[in-house]
Amino acid sequence: MKKFLGLFMIVTLILGMVTGCAKVEAPEASAELVEAEEAAQVKEGTQITFTDDSDKEIVLKKPAETVISLYSVHTENLYALGAGDAVVGVGMSDKYPEEVLTKTQYSYKDDPELIIAANPDVVLIRSMIANRYPDYVKALEGAGIVVVDLYCSEYDNFDQYMNRLGLIVGQEEEAAQLVATFHETIKEVKARSALIENKKTAYFESIGSKFKTATPTSFVGMGLEFIGVQNIASDVEYDGTSTVVTYGEEALLAKGPSIDVFIAQKGAMNKTVSVEGIKERPGFTTIKAVKEDNVIIIDEKLISGATMRYIDGLKLLQDRIYGAE
Repeated sequence: MKKFLGLFMIVTLILGMVTGCAKVEAPEASAELVEAEEAAQVKEGTQITFTDDSDKEIVLKKPAETVISLYSVHTENLYALGAGDAVVGVGMSDKYPEEVLTKTQYSYKDDPELIIAANPDVVLIRSMIANRYPDYVKALEGAGIVVVDLYCSEYDNFDQYMNRLGLIVGQEEEAAQLVATFHETIKEVKARSALIENKKTAYFESIGSKFKTATPTSFVGMGLEFIGVQNIASDVEYDGTSTVVTYGEEALLAKGPSIDVFIAQKGAMNKTVSVEGIKERPGFTTIKAVKEDNVIIIDEKLISGATMRYIDGLKLLQDRIYGAE
């Protein structure tokens, strides 16, 4: 009996040792646990979520460290936010700031494999690219690259646009500071215009060959109001799909005698415009501003784009029209 009990104890001890040394597999995380962890990421601010201008939900586990920007406005604003080092590629027309000239250029008309090979965290596009080149966008997304469509053409959308851009690169505070500076400067411009007694009328040319102007709610339209001029084309008809619309030669020339200042932008939309060229256009001698040599050419980037240089453009125009302070 004693021998049996001794043998039983030895067997029990050995089994206990084997069981104690055996590897115990941890159960797989449940769907609820995964969701809880993701929720915690959002709460802690490590996950970024927002909706872009294609109504697509964007999810980033952390701020992007490498970005390819295919729109010059995005590129310029990323540098203004202090995120220039994150920019590893730009569009074919990017020229500002000067540092972008050293960056690799990419085109949405080329093979998407060129960007896929670079493997950026985010590719920034604008709505025109999303609408006209959907296959290009799908190819990038199919390779696991996050593509974000942002486009700010209406003045009232600037704050939201800058906020989302700041979120993408982890520069939310810098974005808020830039927006505050933006609006503070515009307050100064408006304060000066409030003191102007004899306000002038003006026509703004967006595309001369098509007699197109800017809508009242665009950056241009709001800018003219801010600097203290009456937009002669504020009655232009538009459906909200574009901020650059046709005013028409007949309507423009009919108001010609009442136009004190003729402003034309020069850039991608209006490449060949010049003061001399405007003066030589048929019928334009009936425009008061043209007759009296009050024609102003301004860089498109300074007045039509959603960048911090917009406030520089406002001050420049105000000085040109009413004289420097």
